[in-house]
Amino acid sequence: MATRLANQTYLTLDGVRGFGAILVVLAHTSMFWPGLSKHPFAPLVDLFFVMSGFVIAFAYEPRFDRGMTARQFMLSRLVRLYPLFLLGTVMGTLVYIASYYGNDPNVSLSELVVNLIPPLFLIPWNTPGSPDIYAANLPAWTLFFELVINLLYILIYPVVRRMVGLLIVLALSMGLFVWGALSYETTDIGVRWVDFWGGFGRMSCGFFAGVLIYRLKGKPREAPTQRSFLAIPFVLAIVLYGIDMPEPWLFIRSILLVVAFGPVLAWLWTVYQPPRWIASTMALGGSISYALYILHYPIYEIVTRLVWMYPESFLVIPAAASFVVLGISLIVSYIAWRWYDEPVRAQINKWLKSRRAKARAIA
Repeated sequence: MATRLANQTYLTLDGVRGFGAILVVLAHTSMFWPGLSKHPFAPLVDLFFVMSGFVIAFAYEPRFDRGMTARQFMLSRLVRLYPLFLLGTVMGTLVYIASYYGNDPNVSLSELVVNLIPPLFLIPWNTPGSPDIYAANLPAWTLFFELVINLLYILIYPVVRRMVGLLIVLALSMGLFVWGALSYETTDIGVRWVDFWGGFGRMSCGFFAGVLIYRLKGKPREAPTQRSFLAIPFVLAIVLYGIDMPEPWLFIRSILLVVAFGPVLAWLWTVYQPPRWIASTMALGGSISYALYILHYPIYEIVTRLVWMYPESFLVIPAAASFVVLGISLIVSYIAWRWYDEPVRAQINKWLKSRRAKARAIA
């Protein structure tokens, strides 16, 4: 079994990704937790944006400097993200049709299916009856903005490769995010059509903060070798994101988490590798984190409807349904990562490599 441990990686970041994805699942299932609100966890997603910026800068900026084109970069990102995105969207589409067909006599099955086709191609779509930009699989919104900012990143790389250019872009991104948060009166923007435009500032704010961390660390070519027990409390610190408080303090706290505390915490995750006894667990967490994030929502939707149908079976034990969602999602995510995502991406990359070899031979 190949995990990220076999590669050159920041294992503490992998641990955060895995643990963070678990917390996202628990936050999305907060309706099963008496007295728990999902709203304090919203800035947790922004940590993933920061980590994405750092990891992508670490992996790709040396390639940008050697002449990697925007087409090559975006193709690489699509190969990385699309297989699991497609699986999650297909799962969500089937659940959505089964759940909502017949609820509205004015919406036919064909109309419902037609409106769910564009998201299969990463296109946000105004599906009737849903406020979300991806009705079939809500977490997919982050993938759309991720790819948009990835494209922006390489297009403006001649500007942001200089520190002054990066700082200007980051300042503009933070300003755009804060403006969006104030306009929509929430930091949880970009998910729904009503706050769709705020997603660009939200994603770019976290992403370019991650790129800045990479630059401030001197553009490292390798992950750190020093191991420390401190990596564990650094990872567990994201539990603090679940602390609730009344408004307006929750709103103020959320903004500060996105623009200040989150990036500082992300920087700490790049300092040490975890102790050896937990390194493989963190590596595995990083390996399945994306699958867990993008596949859990259809499972949550199924369990939610089972709870409605059989409340006596789920509500006897508080939060039982939440752990059912988490348990099933972990199993499905591992299977999808191990026997679908990895082999599919390997075959696609092999095919692309073969095409490039043939193109060079012809030239």
